[in-house]
Amino acid sequence: MRNWSLRYSNGSWEGDVALDSQRAFARAVLEEAHRMLVANIDGVSIDEALEAAGGYRSILGILKHVAGWNAVYYSFAFDPEPRHWKQIDWPRGLRDRIEPTSEYLQELVDWFETVYQRWLDALNTVDDLDIARPLHWGDTAPLPEIVTLVAAHWLYHAGEINAILAIRRGEAWEHLEEVEENHISTVGHRMRPPWMTDDEWTRFLREHP
Repeated sequence: MRNWSLRYSNGSWEGDVALDSQRAFARAVLEEAHRMLVANIDGVSIDEALEAAGGYRSILGILKHVAGWNAVYYSFAFDPEPRHWKQIDWPRGLRDRIEPTSEYLQELVDWFETVYQRWLDALNTVDDLDIARPLHWGDTAPLPEIVTLVAAHWLYHAGEINAILAIRRGEAWEHLEEVEENHISTVGHRMRPPWMTDDEWTRFLREHP
């Protein structure tokens, strides 16, 4: 098992510093993963959310999957009586089905955000980060390792959502970041970098027809 402890000395002040460092790092990991996932689902319409890009996993289904396992990981890490996949609070009680509506999509987002806030609140108060906690497949791990697993899961599926949206929206790379794949023409599909002002974008398009 990995050793996540940051032990400076046996003194109480140094111990507090170590604990605060661990908490800060765990929060930073979750916050960055959260930022990436939210950036990819922000503004997604219900039509886009139902898109699977020719496959069998829609954006809505991916989000539901992420939110569900997020709740399971949290419950096993903190609840006295952990709840697994069938026991968690699925929006509208729908575990095996979805409703193809904007309202249901928003309820999934809200569910994810609610549990995300529980993670942050718990990290603010927990004082036993090194204690082994249960995982839903029967193993145990210290809290920083669980947080890393959760964040990696969010990031993995954020990339999946990003790929589906890029296909549906016909988006290639940002201008100035093209890799010029040669076998795929990206002309007319390159994206405006978020840092470019309107004037800079207009000038760039004029100079790079």
